Amino acid sequence: MELTLDRNKPKNFIRNYENNKLYIGKNTFSHNLLISEESIEKWIINDTSNLVNNDMRDILLLKPEIIIIGTGENQIMPSNEIMSFIHGKKIGLEFMITESACKTFNLLISEGRKVAAGLIV
Repeated sequence: MELTLDRNKPKNFIRNYENNKLYIGKNTFSHNLLISEESIEKWIINDTSNLVNNDMRDILLLKPEIIIIGTGENQIMPSNEIMSFIHGKKIGLEFMITESACKTFNLLISEGRKVAAGLIV
């Protein structure tokens, strides 16, 4: 199911997420991604339940004001260490299932927010 209509979409708008695939523009991705409005790259993280500060290095290079972590099909809560580390940099951080993360990412980039997401497919 398409998440939205094709009108006035920002670059890297996520068209759809289903069956462990992300549809962005004309491309289909079946691996974990780091995404911002300007970039898409493979995310080497396979499990968000054990993230450490160093795992956030690549997403911080995108200089977001908000980070969204899509945790796959199951909700996983971040450690206090990760929350303190990211909030200490004055960056918002949200963990949610990947389907919700895709919708939230789209909403935020549509509003012109500087958001980056790490998505587990």
